[in-house]
This record gives sequence, structure tokens and C-alpha cells, in this order.
Amino acid sequence: MAKWQITNINTVAYFNIPIRLEQLAEHIYKDYPINYRPEDFPGLVIYLDKFRVNIFRTGAMIITGIKKVEDIIPIINEIKSLLKKYNISLPENYKLEIATSSISGKFDYDSIDIERIGFDLEDAIYDPDRFPAVTVYYNISPSYKVSFNIFKNGSFVGAGFRSDPNFIIQHIDKVVNSFQEDIVKKYIK
Repeated sequence: MAKWQITNINTVAYFNIPIRLEQLAEHIYKDYPINYRPEDFPGLVIYLDKFRVNIFRTGAMIITGIKKVEDIIPIINEIKSLLKKYNISLPENYKLEIATSSISGKFDYDSIDIERIGFDLEDAIYDPDRFPAVTVYYNISPSYKVSFNIFKNGSFVGAGFRSDPNFIIQHIDKVVNSFQEDIVKKYIK
């Protein structure tokens, strides 16, 4: 089985309450680095040590920079505590989804013919003058595909994985190992 680890998780939390971004921005900038330019972007971005949160007027929040699934809930609780300091109380119940996640890893094989993958597969891009890996798009369903950058030595980077937070590890594992079995195995040197 291929080995991999998550490098980034982009999570969306839907609190479904109105948040007055102008008022929040007026106060929070004193304590945290922020970016709030409503003429350019409809959200308030707060930069924290290990992650970044984009807060929208609707109460939706996009959190980026999460490295482990088990950190999602503690990070959301940290955001709730932070906002409480500025008189914003977020509800206990909210909808949570993983918008996308990225991984890096190693297939079970040490030598892969990425030139042949680039030539054979319709959903592959290989330009060795620009990038030392072949990019392969792998269809999970008609409306959902992930990408893999595959290097000759069997290392890879994958992007675009999404799932219910409770099942993301199993989902990624299933996709990575199916991809290895369906595609990579055919191109072992």
C-alpha cells in the first residue's frame, strides 16, 4: 500500500449567522494580522500562527493550513474563542466540510515510467523542461477528480481530495491505492 501524509486541508465551517466584518476588522487588527479590503475580496482574512481563516458576512469560514484531520475541531474551537473576545458568539451547531486537501507520499514502486504515462494517458500532462513530474487527473466521479504529480522515483503529490471530515483518511487511502493499482502499476520500470 502506498504511504502518504496530508500536507494541507482546506475546511469550510458554516455557522449561518451574520457577522459584521467592518466592526470586527476595526478591533481585531490591533491583536492579529488581518487583510480586509471588501472592494477586492468579500471576506476578512485573519492570519494566525498555524492557519489562516477567511470569515464571510454569512458566517461561513474557510480555514486553510490545517495539517491533521484531528486538528480541525480544536482549530474551530480556537476560532470560536477568538471571536468571542470581540463579542461574536458562534453557535454550537454548524456544518463542516473539507473543501479540498493535499497530500504527499510514495507509491510502492521505486521506478516509474512517467514519460510513457504522459504519452499514453489522455488526462496526463508531461513537460520535463518545465516540471520533473507527470500530472495525471484521476476521475472519481463525473463531477469530482483529483490530480497526482508523479515523479520517476515513485514519490507523488496529490491534490483535490474532498470528503466528509470523519471519512477523509479512509477516502484518500482508497483513492491513492486505487490509483496505484489502476494506473501506476502498469508503468513500473
